[in-house]
Amino acid sequence: MDLLTSKIKPMYFKYLAAAFGSALISSIYGAVDMAMVGQYQGPEGTAALAVVTPVWNIIYSLGLLMGIGGSVLFTTLRGESEQNQKKSNEYFTAAVIGAAVLAALAWLAVVFFDVELLRLFGA
Repeated sequence: MDLLTSKIKPMYFKYLAAAFGSALISSIYGAVDMAMVGQYQGPEGTAALAVVTPVWNIIYSLGLLMGIGGSVLFTTLRGESEQNQKKSNEYFTAAVIGAAVLAALAWLAVVFFDVELLRLFGA
């Protein structure tokens, strides 16, 4: 794929379809999960899931932030020149360490501020 000479419209729709499909599958998963919890646990289970879902989405989004950002920087440097291999490896390492730090901070917030977070999201 040549980003400089390829037609933009087909390339855009290719990535749009992938992003839309991913969002659609995630939404279907959430709806089915909510239906199954509601079926077997009743209204209390559905309410608990509705309160915990935003916390999970924040943690998931932080992982995406580091993963997508790190991969863009990594591949940009790798695509520019073979001499950038060491620097691109440093970006990859920084993204992995950053994801681990954000995950640790998120879980520490969940452990130590669980009541406050749950109240914030409607419990």
